[in-house]
Amino acid sequence: METWRSKALGDAASARIQQMFRPMFMAAGRPARMAVFSRYDRQTNCITAYFSPATVKLAEFFDAKPCAKPPSQGIGLLVGDARSWEIYFPDRKRKAA
Repeated sequence: METWRSKALGDAASARIQQMFRPMFMAAGRPARMAVFSRYDRQTNCITAYFSPATVKLAEFFDAKPCAKPPSQGIGLLVGDARSWEIYFPDRKRKAA
């Protein structure tokens, strides 16, 4: 079983994830399975990043802890290939543009 990881973040950490992700993504050959999703909780004013199993090195850098795969509702793709939605959340309904 592949392990997801999560980490509560501030705005600066979100930007840092995006900055660090790109060279790792390119060096790995731009795999669709490499993605970081995020959820914003209005009540706690906190962003939680969810690192897909293919981003374990990045997750370890941010000291993200193992967690269950997040539900698809209420999350967004922070960074990664849009195809990761279909890979990790195939039952999610696409919204019309």
